[in-house]
Amino acid sequence: MNGKRNLKIAVMCVFFLVLAFVMDKTSDGISDNTLKRNDTGQGDESVELLLNADGLEKDYSYELELKEVIPSKQQADELFEQAKAQIDESFCEEGQTTEHVTGRVNMEDSYVSGTVEAEWTLSDYEIVDVEGNVLQEAFSDGDESEGRLVNASVVLTCAEYKQMYDFSFIAFADELDKSARLVKDIDTHIQAEMNESGTAELILPDEVDGVRLEWSQRKSGLVAKIALLEVVAIVLLFLSKKEKQKNELKERNVMMQLEYPEIVSKMAVLMGAGMTVEQAWNRITARYLDKRQKEKAQKLPAYEEMLITEREISDGEIGRKAYAGFAERVNIECYQRFIRIILQSIHKGSKGVCEMLEKESDDAFNERRLLALKLGEEAGTKMLVPMMLMMTIVIAIVIAPAIINFKI
Repeated sequence: MNGKRNLKIAVMCVFFLVLAFVMDKTSDGISDNTLKRNDTGQGDESVELLLNADGLEKDYSYELELKEVIPSKQQADELFEQAKAQIDESFCEEGQTTEHVTGRVNMEDSYVSGTVEAEWTLSDYEIVDVEGNVLQEAFSDGDESEGRLVNASVVLTCAEYKQMYDFSFIAFADELDKSARLVKDIDTHIQAEMNESGTAELILPDEVDGVRLEWSQRKSGLVAKIALLEVVAIVLLFLSKKEKQKNELKERNVMMQLEYPEIVSKMAVLMGAGMTVEQAWNRITARYLDKRQKEKAQKLPAYEEMLITEREISDGEIGRKAYAGFAERVNIECYQRFIRIILQSIHKGSKGVCEMLEKESDDAFNERRLLALKLGEEAGTKMLVPMMLMMTIVIAIVIAPAIINFKI
């Protein structure tokens, strides 16, 4: 299958290579020494040619700026009429006419797909700015409902031909609702107060347009922000604690799984030597406790749980119940199997228990080997992130001087 696929890919590559070669050869010559010029409005085109002539020793690289088609006067007039129609259609916002303009007007730089360029001039830029926005400050109090006449002139250019188009429109202030008008009147009153010279204080109005005003300084909301920050911090601390506990439990379970084969093997040897379950259990915990105290070794969670079980039995707890409690506290599948074997030996006697423990020990060592491989793979994966960061830093250190020198 792979061979057939590779053959198909190779055939396609050869086909496209031949096609490109044919297209390149066919594009070498110019039919009847004729070049196709762009239509009016599409712009000029740069064409690279090779000139072969008797007086030249070799082909001459000839770069030609091929200008677009220059329209005739009749064609230009037709384009001007189309541009005027587009101006009439697009100058006002939707739903407005030149008799009543609010908000803004649209003054484009070109029309008819860029064929006709436009240069705008307005009679009063204090009413409408160069961007076409109707300036609200041009309408003083009391004359918002009165329109202001503005003359617009646009010079239309198409190739070497020009034509002027003039028209007028009436601009009005934006229609304000009752709330917006009140805010505007308050702002006007405050601005007039601040414009008075020699005043070190600003007295806010207590009444405007017959409306009673009450002023208060907006609170910074610092208390709410701090409270929100504290809540976020508490949540993050709680989540961090939960994550830490989860990681600690995971590490504990891994350590207990690694300790399991050794514990089962010791139990199998001691019970094979004739000891009871309780005697073998106590011998293992005693050796562990002695080693921990003498060598000051770290605590091993599985052996610590066995110590707890031993003390429970010493305090009078029934053996079966204490071992079951051990399995419940550990809550790992392999230890569940181990405790089932021990409980079976207590109920039915020690016949066959040693063989079961030996088999469990062999299986446990195999499982520990697989677990060690898995932990090694996880450690390698975790190392990828710092390695990628280090590689990024190294690349940045190497490339940064080159970029700086290039900019200079």
